[in-house]
Amino acid sequence: MPGHTDRLRVDIDGKSVDCAIVRSPRRRTIALQIDHQGLSIRAPLRASERRLRAAVLSRSDWISLKLAEWEARPKPAVREFKTGESLPFLGRHLTLHIVDHPSRARTKVERQDTTLVVEIDRHLTGELRTRTIRKGLERWYRREAEDRFPGRVRHYAAFLGKPVASVQIRDQKRRWGSCDSRGIIRLNWRLIGADTDIIDYVCAHEAAHLVEPNHSPAYWAVVSRLMPDWKIRRKRLNDTAGEFVPF
Repeated sequence: MPGHTDRLRVDIDGKSVDCAIVRSPRRRTIALQIDHQGLSIRAPLRASERRLRAAVLSRSDWISLKLAEWEARPKPAVREFKTGESLPFLGRHLTLHIVDHPSRARTKVERQDTTLVVEIDRHLTGELRTRTIRKGLERWYRREAEDRFPGRVRHYAAFLGKPVASVQIRDQKRRWGSCDSRGIIRLNWRLIGADTDIIDYVCAHEAAHLVEPNHSPAYWAVVSRLMPDWKIRRKRLNDTAGEFVPF
């Protein structure tokens, strides 16, 4: 879902919980969501802070339980971006291999079977070297996502008989995807680390918003038409996010 994002801090069971608020002019009700990045609130555009706070506190027991469950799940690995590290890609793992190039000014990333080779300026050291490798890898992941995701979104949209204005690959911190009222679908590049079943679930999820803009029963009925086993795939998405997010 589209919208502008702000934040709210609420005390729950003696702990200060930071909530991301995603507002949308199309939303009429308040919905709470907990994922690997914490608690988010889907809210109408003009919902007051008092109303949002009351909605959170009314479900404080559920929020505490779910946050504890997420806390117990594996976290994304801390990367050092050194030769020998394992990076996820389409549900599998690639071994990182860093090559110092004598004259290359621009970092080059290339997949060679199960190895991800990064050629980098040999003069780079320390934090600049690490940051350069990371940026080069992110560009490579984004290109892979740009090559693969749009076709899957359009596949599901075509099944529904709905046009897609565009599919954009974004660096989204709290969302796997979104669909706005113009038919623009945005997907998080980090999904490229997941297997195709999970990627397809997110693509189908967003394509279904072309028909139903909210998460009503009618919306989930559309998702079921596209993907009868969506609940299994959604659970795998939530359970394994810490394993397939590259960084």
